[in-house]
Amino acid sequence: MNFTKRLGIYFLIILIPTFYRWKWNEDTVFISSDPEIKYYQVVNSLNGGNAEECYFPAKDLGFDLTMIPFGYPWAFELKDGRCVFQYPVLFTWLQKLFLAVISLKWLTFFPILFFFFNFILLDRIISRIDTRGLRILSSVVIIHCLTPIFLSSLDYSELTLTNFFFLAAILSYNLFSEKKQFRFGLLLAVSIVFNFQLRPESTIGLLLYFSISFFYEREKLQRIKILFPYMLLSIILLVVFSLWNHSVYGHYLGMRGLNTMTDMEKGGVARNLFSEWTADLWGSEFKIGIFKGYPILFLGIFCLWVEKKKHIFSFLLAGILFILFLPIISPYRAGVDIFGMRYFESGIYLLMLGVFLSFAQKDSPYKYYLLILPFVYFCYKSDLRAIKQWSSSAKLYHQVMNSFDDLNPDLIVHRGLSLSYLIGVSYIKYPQVAVYSNEDWLKVETVLKKQEKRILFLEWEGNQLVNNEFPENVWIQKFDINFKLNPKQYVIRSEHKLAHFKGYVLEKPK
Repeated sequence: MNFTKRLGIYFLIILIPTFYRWKWNEDTVFISSDPEIKYYQVVNSLNGGNAEECYFPAKDLGFDLTMIPFGYPWAFELKDGRCVFQYPVLFTWLQKLFLAVISLKWLTFFPILFFFFNFILLDRIISRIDTRGLRILSSVVIIHCLTPIFLSSLDYSELTLTNFFFLAAILSYNLFSEKKQFRFGLLLAVSIVFNFQLRPESTIGLLLYFSISFFYEREKLQRIKILFPYMLLSIILLVVFSLWNHSVYGHYLGMRGLNTMTDMEKGGVARNLFSEWTADLWGSEFKIGIFKGYPILFLGIFCLWVEKKKHIFSFLLAGILFILFLPIISPYRAGVDIFGMRYFESGIYLLMLGVFLSFAQKDSPYKYYLLILPFVYFCYKSDLRAIKQWSSSAKLYHQVMNSFDDLNPDLIVHRGLSLSYLIGVSYIKYPQVAVYSNEDWLKVETVLKKQEKRILFLEWEGNQLVNNEFPENVWIQKFDINFKLNPKQYVIRSEHKLAHFKGYVLEKPK
């Protein structure tokens, strides 16, 4: 099977996440939790703002940024009083290029486009070692569709873009090792830096792979000499990004570094390394666990034990080290149930690359491919579990968005931040603020004193958010808010049930 035929099959497979994204979007966009913040960054940038700045439409009504309905872990106030969103602006900048040919409505398909590109890159990486088209096809499809990597295609996030630069770095490194061509060295330098700017933990996987591969090099000094100009270029690009990060965020690692420093200053999240390690790898009350959800990864341990070829062993060892140590190295593993595995994707690529390349080198390789079959069912079930949860979330999301549209308020006021994950596209339609006490509510009345506004006040009784990944003081001050609304200049006209929380429509008495 030649590359053209494989490319056609990859395109057909990509239609699966495309269909679900189209289904979940309905006639608008489905964005909740982390994706909504990334969407606002693009909208703010299109409206003339800076991608890193907090998007706050309610400022046009006279509200200040202290009342923005987002906080930890999405929005942070800098020492100079500016508010910034957490996510990498490189993701926003590249999406703006994408918007030159499509409308904002289709922006949530951007990650799927790069998911398709990742099929191509992985195909190129594998085909350098395994020349049998059918095995290349099955390897690429299984790695992308029956591991946690598939979940990234369904989400609106920078993960597929991060993986694109991750795979581009691996491919260009190996091509440069063979051909010593400038274009591959340049691609390597740019890919490493862009990968680091998007998700620093992914670059750990690259460093592990490069380090292990370098260890097996016979002429180490010659390799350093050849790579030195491109290493220097990477350093220059990294310095440029770091200086920009420091000028914007006050930290050379940008928002990621500032977030970590903020946690350290405030005491951070209480950590139990062993229980976190166990939860990430094998599951807990709140997480499914990467090996339990996708047991195909166990094959990496088997291949690591039997593989002798150094170029394949480098993939296996780098992948397993990344997966085993990331829960300890990384301070953040956000996400519950099956969605807490996004941090492992770089290691999964490395590990599964090693698995399939190892199988391809064996005598009668298809006998080894049979080992995969018992695991495929459980991996498929995990994918299906994620799709069902997303479908359920999309249904709830649109129910809430439609309720907002039916009530059509001039302003939405949130009691605390417990509902911030479900603001979605309504944030672009309706100005919104957050209050944490009845005194804050009275400030809302003061700002709107001369304005006739219809207000929707939202509260969540018995806040059910998982709070073990929030610093305790942040949880108490911003999320666990339960004051009783006592308006002075407004009266409650009606009470509404919106999904699992309550809404009150308030207007000034006539």
